[in-house]
Amino acid sequence: MIHVRKANGRLEPYDRSKVLRTLLHLGFRGSEAEELEKAVSEKVYDGMPTSELLSLIYELAGESRPELAHLRDIREAISLLRPKPDFEEYARMVLRAAGYLVEPGRVLEGRCVSHEIDGIAFKDDEVFAVEVKHHVNHHAYTGLGTVLELWAALEDLKQGFRLGLHPYRFTSAILVCNTKISLHAERYARCKGMMYMGWRYPRAFALGDIASEKKLYPITMLKTLPRDIIERLGDRGIVTLDQLGRVGSENLAELIGVSLEEADRIRSLAEKLIASFSRGPQS
Repeated sequence: MIHVRKANGRLEPYDRSKVLRTLLHLGFRGSEAEELEKAVSEKVYDGMPTSELLSLIYELAGESRPELAHLRDIREAISLLRPKPDFEEYARMVLRAAGYLVEPGRVLEGRCVSHEIDGIAFKDDEVFAVEVKHHVNHHAYTGLGTVLELWAALEDLKQGFRLGLHPYRFTSAILVCNTKISLHAERYARCKGMMYMGWRYPRAFALGDIASEKKLYPITMLKTLPRDIIERLGDRGIVTLDQLGRVGSENLAELIGVSLEEADRIRSLAEKLIASFSRGPQS
């Protein structure tokens, strides 16, 4: 049996279903995905790092769809967003895709101190303080300390509301992060009735699942997009490929300070990738 090595060093059996799922998200269908998975499996060796396996998938996929050669993995791409303002805006977009009304972040007065929150989310009769936590190392864990701080801020904000210091009657909080959540953090959040959105957990409310299902692909998936352009786009609230594809070439050239020809190339590549994703299933 062939094993692959995860980022934490642990070995696990090669799972063709995971490779197929990746190919389906890239827009390959049925027999096409099956053929590509077969080609991947022929090149996998025992102990292969999962990062190398992912690169192999993209390499082989790019042979039939050249635009995919410009693409990086969505999880890595999200880790390459700036924590502020890019990932905060991205997290609010994911929450909206999950059915929440979301207002931007702001500073609100609690009973004891003021608190800078990353968003305010509304659903039914619930009002949530949103805390966004970004890790450059997407294999890290969001720990108990983050959840403890969020709970303390929530309690202070609730008291601030009762004193008339701000107009939001918070009922709970939502933590959104681009990594896994530690066991202690998860247990504490559940105990206190707070919600949390990690990379692949909890079921039906995971960042990675919602991002893939709703096709919220960050602009950092474009490997050929220079860092300074990514930052200029982020400064203007453009953090997904879909947003990028909807900006006219002339406006894009002016926004990011490039030639019309370069702006058209960037837009065209974003559109090709979005079209490629659209060929695949929604989940």
